[in-house]
Amino acid sequence: MSTITGLTSSAVIKAQLLVQMQQQLSDLSLQLSTGKKSQTYGGLGIDRGFDVNLRGNLSRLDAYEASVSTVNTRVQLQNLSLDRLSTIRQNTQSQMLAPQNFTLIANGQTNAQIQAKDNLDESLSLLNQQAGNTYLFSGNATDTPATDTVDHILNGNGTAAGLKQVIFERLQADQGSDGRGRLAAPTAVGDVVTLAEDGTHPFGFKLAGASTNVAGAIVSGPSGVPPSLSIDFGGTNPPDGATVQVQFTLPDGTSSSISLTASGTVPTPGGSFAIGANAAATAANLAGVLDTKIQALAKTDLAAASAVAASNNFFNTDASNPAQRVNGPPFDTATSLRNATATDTVKWYTGDAGTNDPRSTMMARVDDAITVSYGIRGNEEALRTTVQNFATLAAVSFSGSDPSANDRYNALTQRIGINLAPSSTVQQISAIQTQIAGANLAANAAKTRIDDKKALLQGVLDGIENADPNQVGVELLALQTQLQASLQATSMLSKLSLVNFI
Repeated sequence: MSTITGLTSSAVIKAQLLVQMQQQLSDLSLQLSTGKKSQTYGGLGIDRGFDVNLRGNLSRLDAYEASVSTVNTRVQLQNLSLDRLSTIRQNTQSQMLAPQNFTLIANGQTNAQIQAKDNLDESLSLLNQQAGNTYLFSGNATDTPATDTVDHILNGNGTAAGLKQVIFERLQADQGSDGRGRLAAPTAVGDVVTLAEDGTHPFGFKLAGASTNVAGAIVSGPSGVPPSLSIDFGGTNPPDGATVQVQFTLPDGTSSSISLTASGTVPTPGGSFAIGANAAATAANLAGVLDTKIQALAKTDLAAASAVAASNNFFNTDASNPAQRVNGPPFDTATSLRNATATDTVKWYTGDAGTNDPRSTMMARVDDAITVSYGIRGNEEALRTTVQNFATLAAVSFSGSDPSANDRYNALTQRIGINLAPSSTVQQISAIQTQIAGANLAANAAKTRIDDKKALLQGVLDGIENADPNQVGVELLALQTQLQASLQATSMLSKLSLVNFI
């Protein structure tokens, strides 16, 4: 009896082919539905390593794009705050340089001073701007507000003095106990008039010089310790119309002067000194009038300059330069300033007070080789002087019964206007805006390059991972045809028997 061999092994092979084609059919169906060649990296074959590398690059570019978006948002908010600060600064500056209406509205202050407090409040709010939980004007202290409150800055906080107290103490030190601005009373010995400072210290009037057109007169000084100057008529009685001028440097660095004219008119006109019977008598008259003018100037120009100087001592600080206070009491005879402490003086700026470049306090990497810097500290010169001048104007008060109040107010507002005016020697808000705008431009330029890179890399990645629906469709159709044929052949083989074979 003969035996037919090979049918069993053939069937096995056919079955295996059917299983393989069924798996291929399933894979192609999945590719068609998902659009992907494989659901795992392993299914990508030799391209799997390249694919992982591409995805890593794209992930890094996505992180850079997120950094650019953060920079854009923060710089826009910073710029909005800076724009508004610049506007209110310019408006106040124009108002202060215009003729002032000295009408006290409330609490010994004019409408312009009340507005200055509102401007101060708004300025502090702008400097405390946040993007999410990040403070934008605190340097690298991004979780800390940039400034203290208006009330604390002006009025103090518990044992810590505010600006008003600092100004009050400085005014006493600058005017002195006798109201002469820390000058000794002018004296006349013979026909020589002498004027001297009362000591060596930073307060009050500082003698800058003197001049006269009296023929033969000699002006000496200022010189010596403490400094003094003299005007010697040299035996010549000044004629009618002769002038004498004394110049002073004030605590805020500004200058002032007293100009007097010799006069034989009776009564002696304002701004003049009487011509006496001889040079000695005239010198005595000059000394008396000069003394009166010094005391008057101490109530106006000196008082205004004192407020500005005290404000500068309070605001112009950093990590290595604490606020300065008059070393007293007593204050009216003080001879030095001292460092303020955290317990006795309000710290107006509460952010990072480092001395390194403020832009470096907030940085973002926006490309493999590019890092942009856009940090801002609220105590930068342009921002500090804005806040400082608003606060100075808001901190001073006047009395309607004080005959020198109007002149003192005008002296103060003129200084505020000048200090708020643009200058090539001090930082401007626009300079900060230009710098952060540059960082933003660099970030956006990097984003453009990132978009180009992402498009290129994504195209390569798609070529590796994505399945071509047309190709998959053709392969699927061919496989279905092949599978159908194989099934038919298998069916026919399954019906074979020895009887059918014979």
